[in-house]
Amino acid sequence: MKEQKKSLWIVLKNISFLFFKRSLEPYTHYFESIRPDLLKSGIEIGFIEYVYVTIFVTFLVFLSEFILFSIIFTILFANMILGILFSFTTSLFTSLIIFFFFYIYPSIEAGKRKKKIEDALPFATTYMATIAGSGAPNISVFKLLADFKEYGEISKEGEKIYRDVSAFGMDLSGAIRKTATRTPSTLFKELLWGMDTVISTGANLSDYLHDKSRSYLQEYKRRLQNYSSTVSLLMEVYLTVILVGSIFFVIMTSLMSMFGGGTGTILLMQFFVVFFGLPFVSIGFIFLLKGLAP
Repeated sequence: MKEQKKSLWIVLKNISFLFFKRSLEPYTHYFESIRPDLLKSGIEIGFIEYVYVTIFVTFLVFLSEFILFSIIFTILFANMILGILFSFTTSLFTSLIIFFFFYIYPSIEAGKRKKKIEDALPFATTYMATIAGSGAPNISVFKLLADFKEYGEISKEGEKIYRDVSAFGMDLSGAIRKTATRTPSTLFKELLWGMDTVISTGANLSDYLHDKSRSYLQEYKRRLQNYSSTVSLLMEVYLTVILVGSIFFVIMTSLMSMFGGGTGTILLMQFFVVFFGLPFVSIGFIFLLKGLAP
């Protein structure tokens, strides 16, 4: 999946540069607010390339929809001018939505990475503390972290640090600082800055990481307790309002149909509540619980 997304970005980047050449570069400074989130998002294209892709996709959507809707609306209204006017308005509105999505997409991806990093941080820190306590070189902490893919985004951050040192010849302190400035998680950033200070001063890295892991595990335990309380509350709401409310609605509407008529309308309402309303609300609760889960 990741490779497919990467390939798609590369294709879009190449087409957009082929289409616009270098004509958009003087205007890229208007998108500077995207740059920090783009660096933290893990999207594997540069800032200027992302701006080109954003404008190209927006223009492509506008052009294709304008042509398609012009034909459709002209046939529907039997009036070319009115059809073109409606198609222009519709295409412009859709294109603005696409543009806005691309504008906020890096911040969305950065937020996802932040949550994944902080979810795995207590366990990854314990793992790094164990490696550091074994007497292995400091760079081995990041090498083994990168090799242990179960930590997800933290493993990728460790891979960046190890790659910068082993492949690009950076010193370990510089590689740690570079990754710290680009990580979306404040907690992980603080951890990296602390590791950099400990390594630079020659202090005991294992002791530092063990202290941080205990702190993170305590915080994780607190989050689990809060989550447990939230789940209990949501389950009570779900059982009381959704399930009992649905049953109450079916019973009341059935009684109303017996005394007041309108059986067809009431059956249709009951059908939508039972077969559409209840499943959609239940799915919404599932996603809510998944989003809140630490």
